[in-house]
Formats: sequence, C-alpha cells, structure tokens
Amino acid sequence: MTRSIELLPAGAQDAALIADLHTRSWQFAYHGQLPADYLEHTAPAERLQTWQARLQQGAEAPLEVILARVDGEPAGFYCLQPEAEPQFGIYLDNLHVLPQWHGLGLGKRLFAHCARRVAGGWPGQPLFLYVLEGNTQAREFYRRLEGIESEPFDDLFPGAKLIVPVRRVRWPDVDALLRRLGGQPEPAAPASR
Repeated sequence: MTRSIELLPAGAQDAALIADLHTRSWQFAYHGQLPADYLEHTAPAERLQTWQARLQQGAEAPLEVILARVDGEPAGFYCLQPEAEPQFGIYLDNLHVLPQWHGLGLGKRLFAHCARRVAGGWPGQPLFLYVLEGNTQAREFYRRLEGIESEPFDDLFPGAKLIVPVRRVRWPDVDALLRRLGGQPEPAAPASR
C-alpha cells in the first residue's frame, strides 16, 4: 500500500501536537531508561510548556520544526536549532518518529530533509545531535549514516532533573551525508536587500 508522506513546517498552532509527539516518542524510546513516573506524569506537561515557549513565544530561537504526516496523520518531526552550540555546528535537537510508523523509512526521510536544510542554509557547517547512551535503536540508525560518536559523558536530561550518559554524534561533511542519503542540498535562500 502506497502511503502519502508530507513534511511541513510546524507553526505556533502546532505546539500541542509537537509536544504530544515528543512525549509519546520519549515514552517509547526511553522506557526503562528514565523513571516511568516522569515519562507518564511529568513529561507531557513539561513538553507542552517547552513547545509552547518555542513555537508561540519564540524561546530558543531561531529554530526550524518540520512535522511529518503519513496519510494525514501526525507521525514525527525534527527541530533544528542552528545557533544553539555553534562551536559544534548546526544542532539537530529533535528527530522523532512514533513507533507505529517505524519501518517506513520516515526517520531517514526526515533526516535527509534536515541535512538538505543544513547543507543549503549553512554550507560547510557540520550537523550534530545528542543521543542517550542507552538509546541503542537511535545510535544504530546514526551509525548506519556514518555519524561520528563522542565518548559518553554525563548531561542533564531536560525537565527530568536527572543526569544521564549521552554521546554527541557529528557529521562533519553534510554534503557527503546527503550523498549517502541520496539527496542534494537545497539552494541557499537569496540574500535580503
């Protein structure tokens, strides 16, 4: 069965939807890694507050959020924060696909879209993200895409007040990453006058 997949910019009106996708993805991916009480009771309100601040109040700007829909249903998203940690490159803060949509290649499609944006919008800049040490599914996905992992280090998990081991994963050459993904960079936006 052929599925319709759309990747669309998320706006202020999508804050609750993005928060729900983010929470459900965390509940799946971090089951057994983070406290169940946090994932079930605290994360939903905390993610809603975070995404309302980001998408409705401009917190942590600039950022770019792309929502994936499969047959019209919300299925995943990514969030780029290009100025968050410029010493490492362009930060991919979130890349999530709900478990019922795993196996469609949606994560790879979102990642390729993100890489095209980085290559076209910030030529020559590396792409990087953080991944929990115990998130073996995500780490394997990034390894297949030839991401370079740092050694694990302890970091504060947002909202949970927990210190967790994470790794920074980098792609120093985003154009090479795009070639592996089978895509080309988006053209850079024309300079404003």
